Amino acid sequence: MSIEAIVVKVDRKLQSFSGTAGTPGTFVSSAVDSDYGWTKEYSSLYSKKIESLLVKITTDAGIAGWGEAQVPVGPEAPEALVRQVLSPLLLNEDPLQTEVLWYRMYNSLRGRGHRDSFMMDAIAAVDTALWDIAGKYYDQPVYKLLGGSFRDAIPLYQSGLSGNSIEEKVASAQDAVQQGYRAIKIYIGKGIQADVAVMRAVREGVGDEITLLADALWMYSVHDAIRLGVELEKLGVALLEAPTVMEDVPGHVDLTRSLSLAVAQGETERTRYQFLPYLKERALDVIQPDIGRTGISEGKRILTLAETFNIPAALHMAIGQCVYVAASAHVATAVPNLLWLEMNPAMFEMANRFQRKPWTVTNGTLKVPELPGLGVDIDEASIRRYNDSGMRA
Repeated sequence: MSIEAIVVKVDRKLQSFSGTAGTPGTFVSSAVDSDYGWTKEYSSLYSKKIESLLVKITTDAGIAGWGEAQVPVGPEAPEALVRQVLSPLLLNEDPLQTEVLWYRMYNSLRGRGHRDSFMMDAIAAVDTALWDIAGKYYDQPVYKLLGGSFRDAIPLYQSGLSGNSIEEKVASAQDAVQQGYRAIKIYIGKGIQADVAVMRAVREGVGDEITLLADALWMYSVHDAIRLGVELEKLGVALLEAPTVMEDVPGHVDLTRSLSLAVAQGETERTRYQFLPYLKERALDVIQPDIGRTGISEGKRILTLAETFNIPAALHMAIGQCVYVAASAHVATAVPNLLWLEMNPAMFEMANRFQRKPWTVTNGTLKVPELPGLGVDIDEASIRRYNDSGMRA
């Protein structure tokens, strides 16, 4: 078996992502010579490029499996973990033992406290590659190995509206409806009055039949999030994502008890252990794990755990490449408690550049192809042109 970790960084036009996943505000470069910077509106770090980590595992029989970690900033960190920490644990093992190998990787640094962050991103990429191998070995799509299909096509919501002005966002929302999307998420978090104004304009622009979601990007106190939520309810907004910081479990309990719209959160969490307190306390109405951060194995466990508490999921899917999209889609197909899978059209178009047989979105839905493994035919030569620091183990 050989294992290769490949850092991928693709140039992008920041304007085309303005207001959408990846750059929800106005990008401000850092003072040093770097691709990274902030936005004027939010404190998170962003990159001028689309960054991710791909993992390619090739078995002794010549089966190649691909995985991807959703790492928008600093993919060199999980790349080093794959190469230095995880690869020695896997090289002489049976790649079909996905469960056994997941626990081996997770336990390897558990006692050192590394049960989150880049370590789990690295495990996620490797785990997804192992599932791709299993699907190809058994000549079955991954979703069938996960238990089968609960839906013929995955319902999507369009993530973010391009443009900076309210008028531009309304036009973007109307375009999404024309493309067949029945659910749209708008990035807010700029103050209650400003947020309500943009949500009201979009509601008036698309009508009452379209489901509207709002992502506040952790910008509010619990008190102000409740005030905002009450106003959004008047506009028929269905879901408020990331209203306050993820660490505040009691605050989320207050939110779910105070608001009739759904309170959602979860893209920052990577294991069932992290989600359990929120589920036990009914602190979330909808969970949003990201398969690029959980991997397929743990992502499926998280969703099964949530289903036990009768909590649905709207899978988070931000910016990345085609392997990330495929892994998310297979999990979305194979679980009963899915509401939507997130979809950013600009990201999807870019990710398709690296597939020989591009996937398609039809009327706001995505269908997984009936192909072995993840069903992704990567143009490897093309994607390697964007490799910054790939290393082979």
